[in-house]
Amino acid sequence: MEPNHAPLSAEASLEDLGLSVRTRNALKGVGCITVADVLGLSLDRPVRGLGKLAKEELLTKLERAGVPHPSESQPSGEITRLERHLERMQQRVDAAMLSISKELRAARQQLRRLRMRPAGSGRA
Repeated sequence: MEPNHAPLSAEASLEDLGLSVRTRNALKGVGCITVADVLGLSLDRPVRGLGKLAKEELLTKLERAGVPHPSESQPSGEITRLERHLERMQQRVDAAMLSISKELRAARQQLRRLRMRPAGSGRA
């Protein structure tokens, strides 16, 4: 909370939070006009126009205004985000391992073909 400032009421408008224009417009685009509207918004799911930085800005401004978002008081939102992040990482690792495996198979096949070639029949 900002020093010497009373917490904002739930009826306060978005402008009172001091958000960037982009963040404020994204929130208005999903129907949020007041702080109460924002507090009722589920930030655990993607919100159109509200990316990672905008969410961070929003959560920081709400906290400073003395009205932290309910999702921040519950670790489940962070747990869900981490689980999704880990799942995406695992998918990338699996894809990389598959690619490496294919390359290994191709190199082994090429080596077998080279070994089967009679001596002196190499390419020039």
